[in-house]
Amino acid sequence: MTWWKNLFIIIYLIIQVTLPLRGFLYERIENRGNFSWNMYTYFYRFQVQYRLDTPQGETHWLAINDYFKRKGSPGTAFIGEFLPKFHRWLCDKFRSEGKLGSLRGYVHGSVNGGTTWDVVDRNVDLCTAPNYGIRAQREALKK
Repeated sequence: MTWWKNLFIIIYLIIQVTLPLRGFLYERIENRGNFSWNMYTYFYRFQVQYRLDTPQGETHWLAINDYFKRKGSPGTAFIGEFLPKFHRWLCDKFRSEGKLGSLRGYVHGSVNGGTTWDVVDRNVDLCTAPNYGIRAQREALKK
């Protein structure tokens, strides 16, 4: 082999070993390295329910799987920065369909079977609340 092939192999191996270490160097679980061997280090479990309360006093519980392309994929929305985007999308979707009311969320999370925390403030309308009702996940995940 020539020297440039050896250099390429060495650089490739260095990258493969060092990138996943980022998840261990920071004290944040969301930096766990989903792309690597470290992706199974943390197990998230979420209990999720959403409801739309109409001005007429009706309550419509939402089947959350109906809003995702693949069944079982909602769990990815509850990790990291995806949840506010999902709430914004839901609010925009209901407005565009003419569905008026207040969107409430009951989302409880746990990491590795530990203590559960409320991911979403259940007492607010998610469409009008700051950060779409998301509580600070980083502090809860460190517990």
